[in-house]
Amino acid sequence: MDTRSPIEIADEWLDKWSGPDTPAIGEGVSDCALDWDLPREQPALCLASIVEVLGRLDTPDPNRLLAVLAAGPLEELLTHNGEAVIDQVDLLARSDPPFRRLLNGVWFNGINPGVHAKLSKYLGRAW
Repeated sequence: MDTRSPIEIADEWLDKWSGPDTPAIGEGVSDCALDWDLPREQPALCLASIVEVLGRLDTPDPNRLLAVLAAGPLEELLTHNGEAVIDQVDLLARSDPPFRRLLNGVWFNGINPGVHAKLSKYLGRAW
């Protein structure tokens, strides 16, 4: 169980993914808790950490870090624990334009259809 704060987890994730040599797939891919363990084992901490990272990103337009955050931690969270966080994600998508933009970077093919249906009203053009 990860006992770090969302701030500490966000620091780790941003440090790992901000480097120019971090690949998206294959050898050397991130081993950060936010990418793998938290979406599966600690959904509340994962979501809080995602929100912390998002607050530090320049989000007017999709960029590499926003894409990695959407297709990595958020997509993994919704795939493995979407039902557990759907109400919080719905609230964030409704009230926070940067979070709604992030949500549009998620591919929903592996996500529970009920979760997808509840969030579909926030989905515009995928990027």
